[in-house]
Amino acid sequence: MLKKFLACSALALMTLALPLAAAGAAGGEGKIIVADANSTHHLNLYVAFEKGLFKKRGLNVEIRQTGSGVAAVVGGEADIVFNCPTGVITPIAKGQNITIISQVKIPCTSVLVVPVNTPFKKPADLKGQQLAGLSNTCCAVIAIRDALKNQFATEFTLTALAPGAALAALEGNAVKGAILEEPFVAEALLLKDSAGRPKYKTIFDGHSDADGDGKIEPNLAGENPPCRTINANKDFVRNRTRDARAFIEAIDEADKLIRGNPVADDIVAIAQKYVPNVSRQAIIDSNPKLGFQIKLDTAGLKGYAQALVNHGTIDKNPGDALFAPEFKGITW
Repeated sequence: MLKKFLACSALALMTLALPLAAAGAAGGEGKIIVADANSTHHLNLYVAFEKGLFKKRGLNVEIRQTGSGVAAVVGGEADIVFNCPTGVITPIAKGQNITIISQVKIPCTSVLVVPVNTPFKKPADLKGQQLAGLSNTCCAVIAIRDALKNQFATEFTLTALAPGAALAALEGNAVKGAILEEPFVAEALLLKDSAGRPKYKTIFDGHSDADGDGKIEPNLAGENPPCRTINANKDFVRNRTRDARAFIEAIDEADKLIRGNPVADDIVAIAQKYVPNVSRQAIIDSNPKLGFQIKLDTAGLKGYAQALVNHGTIDKNPGDALFAPEFKGITW
């Protein structure tokens, strides 16, 4: 099921430049509070804010840093959160007050990072190995784990660590590999040994040759799997539809700016302002990989939901109920 995630929406994406008068509830009813956890994966949010794209549309957006963004949106303390979809699918499936309104980016850029001299040559070599990763419900961890289990009868053991801590664990030889997201992948690939040679490489990511036979192995996480989504409180979307749509319109404009030149000085500077613990070079190396877009990969996201069903995390796949009906024909 998670061998590939195919974007398959049959609807042509309608422009977000809709007349706001026809977009639903009246706008300008106060702040839009975004519960955020700093990440270059949210660069379109920061660019839209710093470039005045929200103000241009009459929106008063406040970005609040928190480690509990989904809970804040469910509880009504915040309106919007950018998050890994598996962290949002679960509360949606349990009937909580949150919905998916837009994609943030495709594909997921999390890959397996290992030492250059790793003995892992084929996926089956990962059997029983200790790897670090964000969590057992991280999209990439689920996809890689399911592919290994279903295709190679292989499972690994996960140490749940934030990306920076996962890289530190790899450096300390506490784990044999780490499933890292950008820009931490780029950061790892910049590290050198005492002789000035690269310390780490990626394997089984669709871009590398692990066994040296001259052939690129497929990505265990699947082909172009969807990554983060923009998620909102259902009441906010229902009561302030106009503002919610204008917010995504601003994000769409920011996406175009980033895709136009992801390593432009101003874009990199904005990333550094919000994610100061990452090197400038890692940002430059990773930004071109972040495929910002608003169009939802509904098939891939429903695939993640089914994986959560299979893992016993949720009882039923919500299907199209994952997505806000107010955005049908716009982002899905």
